[in-house]
Parts: sequence; structure tokens; C-alpha cells
Amino acid sequence: ALVLVTPMLDAFRTAISCLNSPNTCIAAYKQFCIASNVRPRKFRLDMNVRWNSTYLMLQRLLPYRSTFSIFISTHYPVSNGAPPLLIPDHWYVAEKVFDFLELFYESTVAISGVYHPTTSLMLHHVLLIAQHLSKYENDRLLRDVIVPMKTKFFKYWQNVPTLYAFAFVLNPIAKMKGF
Repeated sequence: ALVLVTPMLDAFRTAISCLNSPNTCIAAYKQFCIASNVRPRKFRLDMNVRWNSTYLMLQRLLPYRSTFSIFISTHYPVSNGAPPLLIPDHWYVAEKVFDFLELFYESTVAISGVYHPTTSLMLHHVLLIAQHLSKYENDRLLRDVIVPMKTKFFKYWQNVPTLYAFAFVLNPIAKMKGF
């Protein structure tokens, strides 16, 4: 699956790079969107080592699936009988990766709060992530990505620091019943 997922996401990175490179392409895409009655949008590339940036890239890209695919296939034709840059399988993989990364993004946002205490949320999100990894562990497409993630996750979170347990219990919402 890692063999499948990485090239599929790389195809999106290539398409976005092609779209964002010369100003003429940006202008052509804007005109294409206006002609298609779609609000033009510029897409940002992700950093392939940052899951949240991949999630945000896909979040912006998925609603524009049809216009983006049509524009890329008409403006960047392939040669020598090579397959098109983006095919429906790419979008299927993008949706699966997007769904998988959503919990990680939401947990990062919740735990990264600055104006409210977040220590009491930590244990809750660690458990959610553990369940999430177990849920996707047998997924045919993501299995090769998830198994090493789960191993690494349990390496760090098998023994939960006592601080997080105390913070969870002291949270007026959870208290001892939630623990």
C-alpha cells in the first residue's frame, strides 16, 4: 500500500506544481473555473513529511476534483502512451488518505490550543488515535503505512504518563467516571 499511496499522492503534487508554476497556467485555470461556474482557487503543496499539510492539501483539492482533473488532463497531455497524470484511482486513494488523516489533524488542533488548557484532552486523543489505527490496520490500501505507525505509536504510548491521567480526572467534565 505504501507503494500505492506515495506515487498517487506524488501525482497530485506534480499536478499542483504544474498548475502553480507559470503565471499563464494560473490565469488559464482561473478562466477555466470561471467558465465552469466554479470559484477559482490556488492549491498549496504539502510537505510530504507533515501529515497535517497533506490533509490540508487534500481538503482543498477534493471539492475541485472534476474541474482540477479536466484542466490537468487537457493542459498537460501525456505522451508516448503513458497513463494520464490523474485517474479515478488517484481520487479514490486521496479520499482514503484524507479520511485517515482527519483524526490526526483534529487531534493536533485540539491539543495545540494556546488559550485554554489542553493537558486533560491528551489521554482522550491518545485513545482515539489508538482506536483509529486499529480500525484502519486491516485496510488493504493503507495497511503498509498503518502497521509501522501503530508499532511506533505503541512504543511511545504503551505506558501513558501519570500526568495525563491526573489531568483527565481533574477535568470537571470527565472526572473519575470518564477515566
